[in-house]
Amino acid sequence: MSILPIIQLEKKDFAKKGTILRQTSQQVSDFGDEFQKFIDELVETLKDNPISIGLSAPQVGKLIRVSVINLNEGKKEPTLIIVNPKIISWSGKKDKKKESCMSLPHYRGEVERRKKVELSFQDRYGIWHQENFEGFIAHVVGHEIDHLDGILYIDRMESGSKLESVDFFRTLNSEIKK
Repeated sequence: MSILPIIQLEKKDFAKKGTILRQTSQQVSDFGDEFQKFIDELVETLKDNPISIGLSAPQVGKLIRVSVINLNEGKKEPTLIIVNPKIISWSGKKDKKKESCMSLPHYRGEVERRKKVELSFQDRYGIWHQENFEGFIAHVVGHEIDHLDGILYIDRMESGSKLESVDFFRTLNSEIKK
């Protein structure tokens, strides 16, 4: 297995429409060996980036509807693999959280999403599941599905909102020391 390079844009290109990050991903129909290898590499790439909690195929240059999510410290727990997701409904109160992205490094911005999402998706083997996600993970699921639709978190920020510059590694190191 190998760690995949993550597409990263410079700030001046965040709103640029011509990048792969702005394209809609295609449905996965072949769950064979090549796809399984890609899933393993996507999970390893996520785990290799200590500040990342979600990663979608377009971020590594592949326009297929796959995202991986792992919120666990050290990423030791199983990684949630979402293939061909379909949002059934958003519900609950609106919730604002600061979002960041490995493809838009060194910045974050406040995004409003609903607190609950009901999702239908396939696992890595093509088996359909339906689950409800609530709270922070609902935000992450929404963020990752947006990637599959060519939408970046900056597109969801309220008009007039500003990006906040942040040094993730300095922030991460200070939080680890606590």
